[in-house]
Amino acid sequence: MHNDMKLMGSVIRKAREGKSMTQAGLAEKIDASIRTIIAIENGKRNPTFDVLYRLVHTLDIPTDLIFRPGDTPNTPEQEQFIREFLNAAEVEQQMAVTLSRDAWRVMRGVKA
Repeated sequence: MHNDMKLMGSVIRKAREGKSMTQAGLAEKIDASIRTIIAIENGKRNPTFDVLYRLVHTLDIPTDLIFRPGDTPNTPEQEQFIREFLNAAEVEQQMAVTLSRDAWRVMRGVKA
């Protein structure tokens, strides 16, 4: 098995499980066979572009996780934080950075 196929399959499996979906439920939702889902998740088959598109949108998978599968994926909470941070005003971003640094120092007992 090709390593990238295994990594992509793992990303898809984790996303599916994160949405509490069964393989059969996902197959039905994206109009694919359960054999296709199993083969993709096991890294034995690459999805067609059409199936990949439906998987990414149905499971809400960030596309860089598919096209750069070796990267460590963020949790949904981290993704939400990043989106909110990027949409915040500059002063709010600076405040968030300052609070994060202060919290890190407190947690580690580092003097400011």
